[in-house]
Amino acid sequence: MTTPQKYILLLTGCALLAILLATGFYLENEFGVLQRLINAINTELSAPLFIGLMILLPILGFPISILLTVNGIKFGITFAIVLWLIVLPIHTFIGYAASRYFRPVLIKLLSTTFNWSIPTVPQHHEAMFSFVFLAIPGLPYAGKNYLLPLAGVSLRYCVIMNCIVQGALGLPFILLGKSGASMDPTLFSIALVVFILFYLLVRWLKKKYA
Repeated sequence: MTTPQKYILLLTGCALLAILLATGFYLENEFGVLQRLINAINTELSAPLFIGLMILLPILGFPISILLTVNGIKFGITFAIVLWLIVLPIHTFIGYAASRYFRPVLIKLLSTTFNWSIPTVPQHHEAMFSFVFLAIPGLPYAGKNYLLPLAGVSLRYCVIMNCIVQGALGLPFILLGKSGASMDPTLFSIALVVFILFYLLVRWLKKKYA
């Protein structure tokens, strides 16, 4: 991608974000949509049901960012982070077990049908590969949970790196949810700064390990 194309893409993204924010402010001022949604989450969505959904839905590919935002609205920062750090290894264990179970079948299928082979990460590169793979965006959360063990990464690094990388990447969404629930511009600003810092980190990682 050339430099002008990058600038065009960046400007397009900023324009879309501005449109979304303007639409959100309009709906909130006219109809109180955001406040109604927050009230519904706090009063009509039971805690046990949401915890169950937070465990189940990401396994099926549902966007984790939405659930983390709702998590921040429902439980606040402290309990939301605790819940996130409990749920994360559960998803990692399930992804690891499923990938390891189906790995021989997939290897045989890809080899005989497409003449493809699944790459295996060398043992001495597992830590760095896991960190970079999980940090760089592109694949959804569930896809990373399944593909990392499929590449032969051990359970130890799948769990540790998921908790470090994915755990950190989920924090801004929790802050965003809490800032919306409390209408706190300071928290919103902090979440925005964290998003920008993560974006810069990801750009550096992509450039370094492309």
